[in-house]
Amino acid sequence: MKKLIIPFLLSGLILTIGVKTASAQIQLKEVTISSAPTKATVSKQVSDSFASLFKGAEEPKWFEADKNYVVDFILNNQVNKAEFTRKGHLVYHMAFGNEKQMPVDIRTIVKSKYFDFAINSTVKVSYQEKSAWIVNVEDTEQFFVLRVVDGVMDVLDTIKKT
Repeated sequence: MKKLIIPFLLSGLILTIGVKTASAQIQLKEVTISSAPTKATVSKQVSDSFASLFKGAEEPKWFEADKNYVVDFILNNQVNKAEFTRKGHLVYHMAFGNEKQMPVDIRTIVKSKYFDFAINSTVKVSYQEKSAWIVNVEDTEQFFVLRVVDGVMDVLDTIKKT
């Protein structure tokens, strides 16, 4: 069952590429990975930008992605991922978590409709000063991938359990 969560989460993240609401839109660029990521050493400019944005980050692991840098790290006991340009500008940030790490307002929106569902995992995707929450919930019969942007929730995907 846990093996289903990762593809389920990834399908939700892929669907966030076209996040659209009346007042907000988040679009992440498409990246094609053709081989294993290459570990990278970053410039002082990139390192300083990362340190100022993510104070207290632990275990940063840098990789080259296209012409940018991606860093995996731990912050506030959460797994995070961020992409920076070569000049140190933040492209996007994702924070992976669970129900306990959700803000109360996002949890309230989800639980208002899916009150009998367990919240398995969450991802906060921040891009160009906008944020979207991807939330995986399940009950005994199905999984849902939900998206919450600007207080509006919609269903990105549904998977029936067999």
